[in-house]
Amino acid sequence: MPMSLPDYALDDADLLARCDEQAGQARGPGGQHANRTASAVRLVHRSSGIDAVCSDMRERLANRRRALRHLRLRLACAQRGQADPAWVASRRQGQRLPVTAAASGYHLVVAVLLDALDAHQGRLAPAAAALGISSSQLVRVLRADKQVAQAANGLRGRYGQGDLR
Repeated sequence: MPMSLPDYALDDADLLARCDEQAGQARGPGGQHANRTASAVRLVHRSSGIDAVCSDMRERLANRRRALRHLRLRLACAQRGQADPAWVASRRQGQRLPVTAAASGYHLVVAVLLDALDAHQGRLAPAAAALGISSSQLVRVLRADKQVAQAANGLRGRYGQGDLR
């Protein structure tokens, strides 16, 4: 029986089906159209309670896409043990991992890296070796996003390791 995908790896329609969506008015500055339309979006993942909000754009669909991206990353940071190491292997170039926080599959890579870090009690060198990348590449990708760095530091802290440098 094939293993089911974690929610953060689902396509947009399937992930949205597992969320409650609320629309509202954007808050704060934003020009003459701000606070006049219900373009802000809040997604709440029903099974975990994790949410993501976006009100940066004028269109609700654009805000929904951004909120989905934020939600995927939050789910990848919170859920352990479901990542597929192939998500990193397909992007690896030797010991390099040329992935930035803006990459479309960043949340998938993050899930694999955090799972490896957890499996190696927060120790960078063994986790990086298990993934076939250098420790500096592991740290670079984990520090590319503030939320991911916080998740990595929290995980390392549980095992008595210091914060990423």
